Amino acid sequence: MVEASELQQSPFLADIPDGDVQRLAEVAVVVHFREGEIIFQANGLAKNFFLLKSGSVLLCFPNGRSLVVRRPGQALGWSSLVSPFHYTATAVCLTDSVTYQFSNTELFSLFRMDAGLATRITAKIESLIQERKPYRMGQTSQG
Repeated sequence: MVEASELQQSPFLADIPDGDVQRLAEVAVVVHFREGEIIFQANGLAKNFFLLKSGSVLLCFPNGRSLVVRRPGQALGWSSLVSPFHYTATAVCLTDSVTYQFSNTELFSLFRMDAGLATRITAKIESLIQERKPYRMGQTSQG
């Protein structure tokens, strides 16, 4: 189990009530990755959601675009919570990195018990999907 106070530092979990963060902390696992290690592969079955604790991770999208995730608390692997449950990028550690890992099975169990938590996390995921859409789709801003 992870301390809820650690997770409360995450920008992804900003505005999430303390009780919800406590429930998330109870299912979180700290996972260490080495520089060069792959956390997940594009098109692979998405089973885990991650929040970066420390380090730097490169998200490589199949269209050739990429995005570096380096701020503690940033999310990785949102595809584990969205059908069809396949990762949309490959995540490669640029440095030794530490994440908080959440099994989607554990998260869905929490969501079944607390619709409010499900709604709040889904809204965060939706925002993240929109933010990263240009990288996934290869679009650029015009105008």
